[in-house]
Amino acid sequence: MRTRPGSSSRRPVRAPLAGLVVLAGFLAACSGPGPGEKDVEYDSLDALHEAATTAGLTCLSFTPEESGSPDVELGECDDTTLLAVFADGVEEDEFLGLLPVEPTEEDQAALAGPNWVVLGDTGDLLETQAGIGGDFLSDL
Repeated sequence: MRTRPGSSSRRPVRAPLAGLVVLAGFLAACSGPGPGEKDVEYDSLDALHEAATTAGLTCLSFTPEESGSPDVELGECDDTTLLAVFADGVEEDEFLGLLPVEPTEEDQAALAGPNWVVLGDTGDLLETQAGIGGDFLSDL
């Protein structure tokens, strides 16, 4: 069997090239703006914390806080951002009333989902919103 010059070197290149295409497709499927579905309910504060940080929220130090209410779980990131997950039955218009603090400075905001809210810097929350969804509460 006779081969053309250079033809034997083409065959081995196709296999690695095909592997790179598959790998690139896999990485593209794994990348994205955040941890998965947007605007979902979280069953715990830890689940919200994981989703928010995967979505880009900076949180070098996470500390669960005592809320004083069975209707809300609280945690703080780096003393600058507050995360909260609310019990079933708590309406979005009640979220801020259950929190120990409300956004008071111009660059602070509240990002709310079906049963959660994140209070923090507006710029950080814009990036986080791209990954986990939520709406900025308008009554601030």
